Amino acid sequence: MSQLLLFFQSCRLWNLSIASVLALTLSNVLLTVRLLHSTDCPFITLEDTSMASVVAKAPPLTPPTCLEYIILDNSSNRTEKPVFSGLDLQLGRWDSRRLYKVFEFVVVGDKFAELSEQYSVCLATQSSIERLGPLVQVAHHWTGPISVAIFAAGDDELHLLQVYLSFLRKCYPGIRERVSFHLAYPRDKAPSHVKQATPIDLMALDCAKPEATLVELIQMRSHDTTKWRSKNVYPQNHLRNVARKTCQSDNVFLTDIDIIPSINMTEYLDKFLRHTKCPNNQCAYVIPTYELDNRARFPRDKPDLIRLARKGLARPFHHKVFIYNQYATNFTRWQADLNNLEETHVSYNVTNFEFLYEPFYVAPDQVPPHDERFLGYGFTRNTQVYEMFVAGYQFQVLTPIFTCHWGLQNKKSRPAWRERQNNVNRKQFEVFKREVFARYHKDPLKMLMPKKALSRQVPIGG
Repeated sequence: MSQLLLFFQSCRLWNLSIASVLALTLSNVLLTVRLLHSTDCPFITLEDTSMASVVAKAPPLTPPTCLEYIILDNSSNRTEKPVFSGLDLQLGRWDSRRLYKVFEFVVVGDKFAELSEQYSVCLATQSSIERLGPLVQVAHHWTGPISVAIFAAGDDELHLLQVYLSFLRKCYPGIRERVSFHLAYPRDKAPSHVKQATPIDLMALDCAKPEATLVELIQMRSHDTTKWRSKNVYPQNHLRNVARKTCQSDNVFLTDIDIIPSINMTEYLDKFLRHTKCPNNQCAYVIPTYELDNRARFPRDKPDLIRLARKGLARPFHHKVFIYNQYATNFTRWQADLNNLEETHVSYNVTNFEFLYEPFYVAPDQVPPHDERFLGYGFTRNTQVYEMFVAGYQFQVLTPIFTCHWGLQNKKSRPAWRERQNNVNRKQFEVFKREVFARYHKDPLKMLMPKKALSRQVPIGG
């Protein structure tokens, strides 16, 4: 009898174990679903019904998230003067080699000057016309001043850019109020005139789909312009310098156009900067950057981001493509720091700096400029960060704020032309590193060692 009782008890324990495993599995599945699909998303409201009549054919490039919805206000149907009404192509300034002409403040945010006085930090970024779509999300999260330098080539891109900027300002109050735009075009593909956009150009554009709208506009580029763009380099560093120098705040947060700030970052960062003193004014505050799975929603805070990372739905930026890009940030240590999540503070200093590190950082705009001899991709940001390191800047990682980039990247998605441009810039770096040594009389990473010895210590990439 006792043996029979023990048998039933063991069966009961076994059943409880199975039930516990099933319950844990189910809860795990439900948590993953919740991370992928939020249930509290408000609907997009289009008060300007004329704008909602036509749906763009192309799919949006960036996944919608609960925190990226746009509610149009009644001012969206207002009439404005054309955004390039004051642009005179015979003016502008040339870069040092007269390759590109630059026009500053071609479009000024309605509250840009006011916000520059209110906040101690300005977000600076750059883009070519076809990559402007994420700006809607950036401006939705960043409530301070934003300075954007844009590259356009030829008459058709200039006109399409004017149409799209008019569309963005008409549809999104955050862009209309906070963002100032600057323009650069190449000497060998210069526009000849400014064709003014008309209200008819905007009638068929859907405010609910900013990126799909951009895709449709880009398809209107001429074959000659598309062919030219495929063979010519993009002047990233020229545009970075323009975006930085047109910020009016004391500090600059320099990013790429597809880097999305975390919620309320402007306020958190502004408070931190106003109450923090940096010795010798040589601190660069690193903002950790993660890649997000396209199925996930944008994390509301640091714990939410960590949950996504543990589920494989988020990971350090460029982790699979080129790990040295962000490795020195030490994401494991950052995720482990859950102290004081209510205000921004320095979590730790970067102590394992290595060449090719290129974090997104906040600093006073007294840091070295981005060298404009590096054109296209490779050695554009990391050379500037390297010079900062040689000059004595201390990189400090902030928490709990962060930034995100949509999509888990892999090497297969990197086009071959990027590596070709990288190789060209690698040769240019041989001159650059000697110039840095001459300026500072320091070589902390032994960059002037013979090439064979250097290749064993410095990873190849960019």
